[in-house]
Amino acid sequence: MMISFTSTPYVMHSNAYAEEEPEQFDKTGTQWTPLEWSFENPTFKGNPYDLIATVTFVHSKSVKKNTTEMFYDGENTWKFRFTGTRPGRWTFTTSSKDGDLDSKQGTVMIKPNPGVNGFVTNFGNKWGWTGTNRAFVPQLVMYASPKYFYANADKIDGDIKKFLVEHGFNGFHVMGSCHWFDIDKKSSSQIDSPDPNPDRRTFEAMELLITKVHKAGGMVHIWAWGDDSRKWSPTRWGKNGTVDQRLQRYIAARLGPLPGWTMGYGFDNWEWVSKDDLKRWHTYMHKHFGWPHLLGARAHNNSLTQIYEGLDYSGYEQHRPDYETYVETMEKRPNKPSFSEDRFRIRQRSGYEHKDYDMEMTRRGLWHSTMAGGVANIWGCLNGQESELGSKPYPHPEQLKAYSKFFRNRFFKDMIRDNTLTDGVCLKDSRTMHYIFYKENATSIEMDLSAMSEAQKAIAVDTKKPYSEILIGQFTLKKHTWNAKYRSDWIIAIGDFASSDTQQNP
Repeated sequence: MMISFTSTPYVMHSNAYAEEEPEQFDKTGTQWTPLEWSFENPTFKGNPYDLIATVTFVHSKSVKKNTTEMFYDGENTWKFRFTGTRPGRWTFTTSSKDGDLDSKQGTVMIKPNPGVNGFVTNFGNKWGWTGTNRAFVPQLVMYASPKYFYANADKIDGDIKKFLVEHGFNGFHVMGSCHWFDIDKKSSSQIDSPDPNPDRRTFEAMELLITKVHKAGGMVHIWAWGDDSRKWSPTRWGKNGTVDQRLQRYIAARLGPLPGWTMGYGFDNWEWVSKDDLKRWHTYMHKHFGWPHLLGARAHNNSLTQIYEGLDYSGYEQHRPDYETYVETMEKRPNKPSFSEDRFRIRQRSGYEHKDYDMEMTRRGLWHSTMAGGVANIWGCLNGQESELGSKPYPHPEQLKAYSKFFRNRFFKDMIRDNTLTDGVCLKDSRTMHYIFYKENATSIEMDLSAMSEAQKAIAVDTKKPYSEILIGQFTLKKHTWNAKYRSDWIIAIGDFASSDTQQNP
């Protein structure tokens, strides 16, 4: 996935999605780019976060519908958002028992916006993007708690440049926990109110991060909660109770229309969450979303069982998964994507030596999870830094960037494993036009290209070094052995990947 970077600040406040159009409900926008409307409602009574107002958008030609809710944004202001998934004319109508928010109507003209990723989706067990119709593998880096990037566009811009551009990660992982109710508090025991409302500062921080990362070509994965033993959960107010579902509606209304994010329930879920808890959460969130977002929940450690099979992706707590573990993970549930959600950290903390990583394990983990078929991961280089501050830069970012550059246009929806073709591991596409071979600690790689459609050029890359393609010749339809000049971890690509836009949709 291509990651771009701009130093231009992206301001989220005061209708950041479009130019202000006072007293006018009609708007023009571009596909995959959120638009926002604002209404004054000075006559409301009661808790403004409990006021329900829905907005239904209808696409004129396809009759495609998106229904979302308004969200309270302070003072007497309610807002709603819309992202056009199809170009053309859309109309909307609002509905509410509150007269100031009821029966508003408007038209939205959406222009095509090719090349923008859109929403995170899946193609069978591969992760993908709706806008570009491309598969990718989420390789995410741990990010700071919301209070550290709230109203701080410069920090987010700098971290996008550092981790997405220079390291090659394609997104961030961030935790909600009880920051949803107070941006300065992580634990429910720190919150005084028995009936807390969402903290709008946390949501401003989250939406700023999501929109900036998506604009740069990446995604954000949110943990709704942490664990219950540290009170980073909604248990105090009741799972899926009044406080929790008020928050769920607010997440759906405020973040739901924004493309480029996914959500896991939290961690150590098997200790405090039941199948019914997850089913109710999943059903309620999707009922209110209006747009697609993949929801999951990390399950038992080092096990392929799931707490609830009805979630959108399969989440696992795996300690140091190797290539074979990633393959088993992909094969266990072939109709949905997989996420190895135990954060793989380089850190200096006793008691975790059995699961922590070093630089080599991190580098190889990127290649293993992708060559297995595409399992998502979370990475972090802490080295003594607290998790809530996010990852430090890695000691060898050029090695991680080499992985990113190699797979920028080389991971297709129709790629499958076929290790019968090599003494390493192999991915090939369904048309036998593109092959990728990988082998570690090797001076040679055997490759059976007998079934290849036609003779094709090949390049090799030393994955331990800064990215550099070595042209190794034109390979014909037969068995080959490529001999390297020295021992390393090698990746070979055979075929014309430059035209990969057409290859993503065979």
